[in-house]
Amino acid sequence: MFHIFKKIILIVLALCFFREGFSEDPSLIAPEEQALFDQGKTYADLENREVAIFAFEQLLSKYPVSIFLPEAHLYLSDLHKEREPKKAISFLKAFLEKFPEDDRINDARMRLSELYLARGEFNDVLQLWDPVPDEETYKAEAYDKLAQAYFVRKEYGKSLEVLMLKKKLVFGPEELQGVRNAVVALIRERLHEKELESVVKQFAPGFPADEAMIRLIGLYEERGDYYREERYIKRFLSSSSDHPFSGAARGMLGQIRDKTKASRHLIAVILPLSGKLAPFGEAALNGTQMALQQFKEENPGASVGLVVKDIEEDRKGIEGWLDEYRSVAVVGPLLSKDVDYVAPMVERGQRLLITPGATASHLTSLGRSVIRNAITNRYQCHALAEHAVHQMGLKQFAVLFPKENFGMGWMKCFSEEVIKLGGEMVHAEPYLAGDTDFSSAIRRLKEIDLGKKGISHVVEEGKRKREISYTPGFGGLFLPGSAESVGLLIPQLAFHNIKDVVLLGVNSWNSPDFLKMAGFYAEGAVFMDGFFKESPDPAVQKFVAQYRKRFHEEPDIFSAQAYDATSLILSAVKEGAYTPWEIKTKVGRIRQFTGASGFISEIKEGEVVKRPFLLKVQRGRFVQIN
Repeated sequence: MFHIFKKIILIVLALCFFREGFSEDPSLIAPEEQALFDQGKTYADLENREVAIFAFEQLLSKYPVSIFLPEAHLYLSDLHKEREPKKAISFLKAFLEKFPEDDRINDARMRLSELYLARGEFNDVLQLWDPVPDEETYKAEAYDKLAQAYFVRKEYGKSLEVLMLKKKLVFGPEELQGVRNAVVALIRERLHEKELESVVKQFAPGFPADEAMIRLIGLYEERGDYYREERYIKRFLSSSSDHPFSGAARGMLGQIRDKTKASRHLIAVILPLSGKLAPFGEAALNGTQMALQQFKEENPGASVGLVVKDIEEDRKGIEGWLDEYRSVAVVGPLLSKDVDYVAPMVERGQRLLITPGATASHLTSLGRSVIRNAITNRYQCHALAEHAVHQMGLKQFAVLFPKENFGMGWMKCFSEEVIKLGGEMVHAEPYLAGDTDFSSAIRRLKEIDLGKKGISHVVEEGKRKREISYTPGFGGLFLPGSAESVGLLIPQLAFHNIKDVVLLGVNSWNSPDFLKMAGFYAEGAVFMDGFFKESPDPAVQKFVAQYRKRFHEEPDIFSAQAYDATSLILSAVKEGAYTPWEIKTKVGRIRQFTGASGFISEIKEGEVVKRPFLLKVQRGRFVQIN
């Protein structure tokens, strides 16, 4: 009993010495404990990895309060880092957790940082060092290595962000200037347009937002994008009026109007470039710019330019602005109400207006000056119904739609087109907008269908009835609605035995969210859209590749339709049209025009007539089938 008591006392004393950081007392170290540590250390030095690991692991297992544990963790991390880096990381993390007062704590953090970097786990480096206080030297070194790693991976924006973290940790003038120079070099040599805009948004006002704005101003000057150049000059001067570049910026600002007017033909672009619709307006502006760039590359010396107006910023001065710049045609606006506002102005000036986004049915009656290059709901309904009836051979249809103006409009539109083509509408059943459980609407659809065309086989099991099979009396089921709501609805159809029917939809389905939510239940579903960036069409592939290269983002339907609208006008210029009237006349006669938003067969009664993109869900992805 005395021996057991003595052993407990020794263990407690050893634990106390270990926790308080006292120097090692040989009298408290068991012979085997010392032997295991010495063996592990010796074999580690001899690079006999397996024996060293075994010895240290035995030490950790048999002596959980050993004075040698911190060093054993470091040794085990080194022994595992080449072959099993995850284990090496776990030993270092355990070291940081168990021995926070150890003198080697920052060395352990640096080792862990290097393992994270080697594995590409860059965020873990930031999470490791961010909460560590008062260790500027170590943190600065870690951030420097992380910035270099992002640079090697060509994630220059991330590299800049980490350098700015490092900048807060250094105080010497030479070190500060070194970090500043590295940041400026990234801005001037590596960052693309979107990354520069992100720097401005994140760091304005002050450094490095000022440097990013200077670079953006230069990029827009080179590109001839005078609207964005002017916008950033004004922003720069409002936040950095005492900057050394401010004098040059004021001079550039005074020259923009003259540079814009220097082009013989100016196409006016009227879009929402501020407010909630700004992302769509910016995408459309990108499309117009790319069309102009390609035209100039194919027609060197052509004196054509763009003059841009943000309709959200200035409405009243549009007509005088159109006259001042002698614009020959207009691309935009996106909204129907804005087209209504601008249409009388272009009509008075005998100009042509092509809207790349407005869809109201009355727009084509505004006069000979207004053309729509946008896919409308009516056009989708017609094209989808025609494909379903003529190509797929379907005759009977049903609709499940959200009970709101949007859904009721789609239901009415599709039903009318089906009936025109000789098809039959079995039933249209509404559900409440925002619903996530569609059981009630689906059951009502089945009940009404069973009273008309549907067939169900039911068996009795005692007092209960069980449906064995249900054959819908319709071959096509139209599901207008958002990607999210329809993505939830489709799997519930299968639960209610609505199978072996063709699911038909609208362009809002064209979203990764739809595929994720509907899963394999959407296999074979068909819908239409006005643009499909994965299209195998060479014209689309060329547009998408060049758009990505130029703007470092994905094109959307507005950029594609604006690109085509601008290209139509430029084709008239290429054929020798000079005046607004000549351009309007030649564009109206265009036939067989290849566009990024579909092949245009003609322009008829103010509508661009083109082939839509017919899309089908195959093996969990969208594919074009026409």
